[in-house]
Amino acid sequence: MTTRTTTTTTTATTTAAVLACAALLTAPTALADALQACGTYAEDRSTSRDETLSRTQTWLDSRVRYSQRTCHENEHGSYRTDCSGYVSLAWGLDRSRPTSGLAEVSREIPREELMPGDALNSAGHVALFVRWEDQARTRPVVREHTGPDGEPVVERSWSPETAAGYTPIRYDKIAG
Repeated sequence: MTTRTTTTTTTATTTAAVLACAALLTAPTALADALQACGTYAEDRSTSRDETLSRTQTWLDSRVRYSQRTCHENEHGSYRTDCSGYVSLAWGLDRSRPTSGLAEVSREIPREELMPGDALNSAGHVALFVRWEDQARTRPVVREHTGPDGEPVVERSWSPETAAGYTPIRYDKIAG
């Protein structure tokens, strides 16, 4: 019973985040107006898989709250506190990119090749892949920043149905 409730809640929360991001993506000027500009850096950094998990753990520990209109700054830089800002932090990108902008710095990979620090991306939401929960590799454990505003970053398992709606991607400058 608990698993079904968790899966339903996870699916509903993820669906709400996707719909909120998708609404912004339909109007380019609305996206530009709504997304907060945060820090900018000289270039996208090279990173390791361990470093991506370490960087994102800092936001989990600090319980950074979701918002597309605020930034969070720590020793890893200043990034927007939404799903794509979180992945931008993880990868050490030169700025907080929108979900659609992650294609500029990553490439699609086969699902069976997912490794910690890769991401699962859809038209309106992205989450960082941490590990597989099951040996069949159907239930990914992800770290993600979803709405509504004020919700903290979470680490959770996705159902196979939720995961099937996402494309696995790998950052071009990740090592290991």
